[in-house]
Amino acid sequence: MKRASATSKDLDRVVGECIAVRVRLINRVITGLYDEALRPHGLRVSQGNILVAVAHRGEARPAEVCRLLRIEKSTLSRDVELMKREGWLESEPPSGGRNQTIRVTPEGMKLLRKAQPAWEEAQAEAKRLIGETGVTALSQIAARLGLGRLAD
Repeated sequence: MKRASATSKDLDRVVGECIAVRVRLINRVITGLYDEALRPHGLRVSQGNILVAVAHRGEARPAEVCRLLRIEKSTLSRDVELMKREGWLESEPPSGGRNQTIRVTPEGMKLLRKAQPAWEEAQAEAKRLIGETGVTALSQIAARLGLGRLAD
């Protein structure tokens, strides 16, 4: 059996320096923080992001939300269907489909208002964990990558 050609030094470098691993780990910690805060409201941060994106626009086509949030169509579709069942989103036509338009219902807006204090707490904790320089760095990185505000 042939041994892998990566040396221990190569592996140590990947383990110690891989940006992708660190970004994914940080994402999991921060996402977990928001999910835990929003859980009493029956909401995950990913769903909250969809609700906010749609509410901010008034209405949106699924492809537009996917582009804004950089998510896959299948992921959005699953969440939209769940949120429609919960009464937080509605679509035109109601059956969905390729050309549907989605909008937040009054119940969805009520949920966003009710969950806002929990989001504020999670936001404060994330800022505390990352630190002011980390928050600034994230904003700069997002801007450099063309990931401006949600409304852009």
